[in-house]
Amino acid sequence: MDWDRLKTFYHVATAGSISKAMGTINLSQSAITRQIQSLEYSLKTKLFKRHTKGITLTEQGSYLFEETEKIFADLNSIEKKIIEFKSVPTGNLSINTTVGFGSMWLSPRINEFINEYPEINLKLIYSEDEQDMLRQNYDIGIWMRRPKHLDLVSKHIATIKYHIYGSGNYINEMGMPIRRSELSHHRLITYGTGKPSPLSDTNWILTTGLKKNSKPRNPHVTINNLYGLLVAVETGAGLAALPDYMVQHKAHLVKVLPEIEGPSYDVHMVYHENLKGSSKLIAFRDFLTSKINQWRF
Repeated sequence: MDWDRLKTFYHVATAGSISKAMGTINLSQSAITRQIQSLEYSLKTKLFKRHTKGITLTEQGSYLFEETEKIFADLNSIEKKIIEFKSVPTGNLSINTTVGFGSMWLSPRINEFINEYPEINLKLIYSEDEQDMLRQNYDIGIWMRRPKHLDLVSKHIATIKYHIYGSGNYINEMGMPIRRSELSHHRLITYGTGKPSPLSDTNWILTTGLKKNSKPRNPHVTINNLYGLLVAVETGAGLAALPDYMVQHKAHLVKVLPEIEGPSYDVHMVYHENLKGSSKLIAFRDFLTSKINQWRF
């Protein structure tokens, strides 16, 4: 199978049209069309269905695209490996994690990492949706679940625990609940129906301490963002269940009913298996592990 034709097919399939692929592979529309037709002829099958509005992959085309995508991911990883395997970690390192964990826990520690490894250029991508590392070309993912793709390596790095928190001002105004049932007399802030959460029950604060089959408490406010919940609690809007890592340096916040521990979830560092042995990956992995052990999740 001709590599140039396969590469052209991959870029056209990725772009979704020949015209969009032209800028990526620097070929004319007619040249791209000829290469696709030649590849189809050599494989004796149609790879694209052509419509007035564009093109879509056939069943055989979809299969070829999936396999070609793996090849490109492997080649990209091999290229990185050859370039980056040096005694001193250097080069670009991209990391994807959630907005909450990234902004509240990772960002405050990044300065220590770049001071220790000044030749590594970090790119941090914070998103509530876990990104596809194979397509988006991220080096490391800090995910709130295990990856499903077999080519991704997963290392458990922490277990996130939840407790109920309130501000000192709110507690002074409304009083400290002594029993779970007393939560019914407080303003409760919940996650609502935001982005998918790794927790099995995001709004457990509404039911804890209630008798079985009792009607859940009504939330005073719902916010579909963890950082938004934290700010609301800090300003005295009410009580909320928050991950412990978000309040570690918030001396003005008080843990309410500390014996109550909400649902927890595991955090995994994820990377492509072809990056095993990369000096910059090892550097970040060791740094991350060290900081997590210091904080004692």
